[in-house]
Amino acid sequence: MIGSASPARPILIAALTLSLYTTGCMRRDGRNSDCRWPSETTTHSATGQHLSEDSEFAEDLAIRYADVHHGLRTPYYVSGEAYDAARNRCVDTLFEQIAKEHGVPVEQVSSSLGRNRATIDVAESLPFVLLYVFVVAVIVRMNWRRYAPDEQGWTPGIIMALFLSLAFAAGGTLLGEVWFWFMEGYRIGNAHMSYRAGRLFWVRYRPELFAGAVIIFWLAAFEAARHLRSNRQNET
Repeated sequence: MIGSASPARPILIAALTLSLYTTGCMRRDGRNSDCRWPSETTTHSATGQHLSEDSEFAEDLAIRYADVHHGLRTPYYVSGEAYDAARNRCVDTLFEQIAKEHGVPVEQVSSSLGRNRATIDVAESLPFVLLYVFVVAVIVRMNWRRYAPDEQGWTPGIIMALFLSLAFAAGGTLLGEVWFWFMEGYRIGNAHMSYRAGRLFWVRYRPELFAGAVIIFWLAAFEAARHLRSNRQNET
């Protein structure tokens, strides 16, 4: 974690590549803006994972439909309420068609929306988390070199590390959310997140992620201080 930048680059690139392959993309075939559910070319059992994928695709189709036929930048725009109502009607219609196709209650389809995302959330988060760890590792080393404990004592370095940990945790949490929006938009193939943004992992757990970012910073700071002290002892 505290090593040079060269080993970290291939790790970060590999993590990004793995993330893109692991998250996969939402279904592309049959995409339309007419609130029309395209029949599946192959038969799938009504597993929780498959229903989650179908319901998510249906939601995206409904948003595309509303954007084209009732969106703010269209000649058909009336109001935000009319847009929401049209989108919700479309979602309900598509959910009913999915339920009929798989022979399950429509409630089972609607309740599957937004579930079974653990792998997706991890894969979308991993590259940014690794990048954050790498940047923090560089910063804490710079901090201990600037406020060397052997020359100025531990207090100045600890005070600066406290300030930096809060600043980087806040910045990392905000930038991580932007990263998550980008990755999710890429995955679903639609830059208009709409209300779906409220379900994103990074949005739902901001306080926990901030606390985790602070902890990562201090773990890196402790390791860097220990490494620096060990090197100084070896030199003497």
